[in-house]
Amino acid sequence: MTETLFSYLIYNVLVGIVLTILYLVRTKGPKEPRVLLWLLFFPAVGLGYWRYAEAKQSPEKPTLPESWYMWKYMVKVNWGFMAVAALGPALLLVLTMYGFLVEGGALNMENFGMMTMDQIRSMIGTSLLMLVVLYVIIMFFVLIIPFLLLIVLPKSQARSIERQYLLAQKRMQATPTPAAKPAAKRVQLFQDVHIYVLSCLHEFNTISASRKKELEDVARYISQKHARQETVNLIFICTHNSRRSQLAQVWAAVAAANYGVRNVHCYSGGTEETSFAKRAVETLKQAGLKIDGTVGTNPRYIIRFSDEVGALDCFSKKYDHAANPQKGFAALMTCSDADENCPIVPGAEVRYKLTYEDPKLSDRTPQEAEVYEARSRQIATEMLYLFSHVE
Repeated sequence: MTETLFSYLIYNVLVGIVLTILYLVRTKGPKEPRVLLWLLFFPAVGLGYWRYAEAKQSPEKPTLPESWYMWKYMVKVNWGFMAVAALGPALLLVLTMYGFLVEGGALNMENFGMMTMDQIRSMIGTSLLMLVVLYVIIMFFVLIIPFLLLIVLPKSQARSIERQYLLAQKRMQATPTPAAKPAAKRVQLFQDVHIYVLSCLHEFNTISASRKKELEDVARYISQKHARQETVNLIFICTHNSRRSQLAQVWAAVAAANYGVRNVHCYSGGTEETSFAKRAVETLKQAGLKIDGTVGTNPRYIIRFSDEVGALDCFSKKYDHAANPQKGFAALMTCSDADENCPIVPGAEVRYKLTYEDPKLSDRTPQEAEVYEARSRQIATEMLYLFSHVE
């Protein structure tokens, strides 16, 4: 087993060098350092990350998560090792059988002349059968554990993710009919947005238990407002109203529409006015939302995610701007600075802390696009989880 592990490490080093060179040659534009490191030191995982990065840049966005690509392409790399590992014992058996036949005298010229064709055929057939039996026995005991670990386990993980994805699709298509109240009518999202939402649904397990409790507290507030047949106004607040609060406003509106939660209006604001960050806008476009905007120091964007509901009017503003409700709203603090600088939000009937790490830290770095996409996906996933618990 030690020899198998050592040979697998050597195989990974050689394959890693080849795949790293291919990645550098074939990938246009900025290279992702994380992908490079994985390809070089553990290509079985790195190849999946590479393919996922390629899928994100294609017109058709990936519907399955990055982990699926990792397991899927791990199998492809590991099959190469299994093939190489099987060649060694096969070659050894062939040489052993050759020595048995030739050096052992079975095919010695003196004996060969005295053998009939039936005897020759019988001897060769018996030898081949012995070769196959020995080979199967050796392969079973030598490669059964690597096969289970390197092929069966990754396949099982990939199929598990696929099953979760299909289950999420079925849940999206199902129309619940609870006896206590009429079923909520889901809004039909644009196709690309719908696919993006589906890909987020099976990432609920990435949300920590403490975070789920915070999100469920907000869902309970919305449910209580609905029970009283009151309109729900949510204002997402951060310092500059340029990234996190804007993304939260948009994805909360999408999540409410996705689950058919009516009479929910989503807004955003900051402790100061700046502008809606272009990279954040571009990230939403890549998720399938249709966006039209103006130019200027503080551009105004019209964001649509469905033909069945109105568009969102998004621009940077203070949280008490006239475009936002002035009282009877829930204030959701999406950054710690805003949370600390606004201990009291005038007009808010409740206040919740839902802070996110600022993607601005990645601006003008090779990881910028990846960080913004990760933050947008995190916020989208949490807003979907939140509205999935609204009753």
